[in-house]
Amino acid sequence: MMDRFRPRRRPGRRAVSEIIATILLLAILIIAGAILWTFRIYTPPVAPSVSMVYRSGGSNPVWGDPTDCQPLGTWTYPLLASQYTAWGDAWWNQCEFFSEDEYPTPGNFTSMNTSEIIFHQISANDISLADVNFTFLCNGAYAPSPYTEDKTTVLLTGTLADMTWFPGVEGEAPSNAPLLGNCGGFDMGEEAGVAYGNLFTRLTIFIPLTNTSSYLQNGDYMILYIHNGGYPLDYACVEGSPTAPEPPSQPWAGDASVCPPAAGHPDGIVNGPILDIDDYHGAPPWCFESILACTIDITYTGTPATLLASIPVYDLTPPTGG
Repeated sequence: MMDRFRPRRRPGRRAVSEIIATILLLAILIIAGAILWTFRIYTPPVAPSVSMVYRSGGSNPVWGDPTDCQPLGTWTYPLLASQYTAWGDAWWNQCEFFSEDEYPTPGNFTSMNTSEIIFHQISANDISLADVNFTFLCNGAYAPSPYTEDKTTVLLTGTLADMTWFPGVEGEAPSNAPLLGNCGGFDMGEEAGVAYGNLFTRLTIFIPLTNTSSYLQNGDYMILYIHNGGYPLDYACVEGSPTAPEPPSQPWAGDASVCPPAAGHPDGIVNGPILDIDDYHGAPPWCFESILACTIDITYTGTPATLLASIPVYDLTPPTGG
């Protein structure tokens, strides 16, 4: 017999439970969506890559050295006394003041052999010149006597941004422009002598395609001066005397370390060019006698840091044989 008083379930309770479950499910989906929206997968930055092209057999003026410059025009040496003033005035303007960026017209600067390092196939267009470092290393074991040393020395190190300047073109050299050091026991900074003598311009200059970009571009290049057999001509001892006013006389008159006294020339003024023995330009010749002697490392110092190239200097020009 059916119990007439058995309680029945109310249908509304089940409906309420389903609504609550639906709301909870929606809330979970919204929270999960928000988490997925804010979630990012971290991918580490990729180191840049750069290819290099080398070109040897070139020549460039030694812009960084006013003593290796003569004024424009045709001059026959020894100078006549009547030519001293004209030659001296022109030398100060076109050679000395040009090297100090105070005069726009360059004189005839002596040229030296150079090789080029050309940047090619750059993987990114935002590689800052301030993040690319050039380091010239010398293995002292390959330096000849008396410069032989049992260690590696740094002849030059600096960023491309600080090595872009060269005399007569754009402003003064950067205050933190790199200076020359040692190649084995050879102190090139000391041997480079007067007038910007220990600046990087005696060894290498970075030349960008445009001066308006602070980033490395395809076709940017460096010139490396090559000291292989012989010296450039030096005009430091052409005219002047210790008592003559400046200008037109040159500031080294009577300086025996630059213009050594000679027969008939007690003040060292020889009225003509001499070999540039008072300073030094270019990579030392022993760098081209062994592939292990000298190396140029070009490094990206951003994140992540990486070695872009390690270049044996030996490969940048044929051996000199002396």
